[in-house]
Amino acid sequence: KYCTKCVMPDTRPGITFDERGICSACQSYERRGSIDWDKRFAELEEICNKYRGMNGDSYDCAIAVSGGKDSHYQVHVIKELMKMNPILLSVEDNFEMTEAGKHNIKNISEEFGCNIISLKPDIKTQKILMKYTFEKYGKPTWFIDRLIYTFPMAMALRLNTPLLVYGENVSYEYGGEQREETYSALDQINNGVASDIPMEELLDDTISIKDLSLCVYPGLDATEAIGLDPIY
Repeated sequence: KYCTKCVMPDTRPGITFDERGICSACQSYERRGSIDWDKRFAELEEICNKYRGMNGDSYDCAIAVSGGKDSHYQVHVIKELMKMNPILLSVEDNFEMTEAGKHNIKNISEEFGCNIISLKPDIKTQKILMKYTFEKYGKPTWFIDRLIYTFPMAMALRLNTPLLVYGENVSYEYGGEQREETYSALDQINNGVASDIPMEELLDDTISIKDLSLCVYPGLDATEAIGLDPIY
């Protein structure tokens, strides 16, 4: 079955269709026309006012970035419009980056004057898990996907930057279990992209919990300790 508007197929996980045959992604896009963007901007300002300068001259927020167009716009809004002092957090995979990709990640630092902390995952563990999660679940990138959600959270806790800015809410934009709109990204690990696989299942003679320490999502006690406030 295909969306009557954009031809998105129903094989996409989490997708739903309305009585017109229009998919949840198109429905989400339609809703943008009824949003009061001035009010939304004021809400974002209110959130930023709460954290701006909280660590003196050090970072007062963190932004999860890949270097793409969304990341550039997030940094523009948070640093230049909201006058925050962000640290950028990125997860690199171990495949060769295109020249455009190399340029983009460099450009986001050069244009906005931001430091980037990048995680380059353990290649040995990545290879083992890519093979296992591909053969059993059809998810070869689970390890990297998981780190994209968990690494920024871990670093935000260590750097005492409760405000952590992510990009889109995947489930809201395209459909999924977490399709209800919310500003908070605290529960995003359960959106289906990097969940579903019990950590214990991945442990064996070659992989220990120490190898997966950065894949563990912070518990409620840790997030409440600094009032971690991740937003979409």
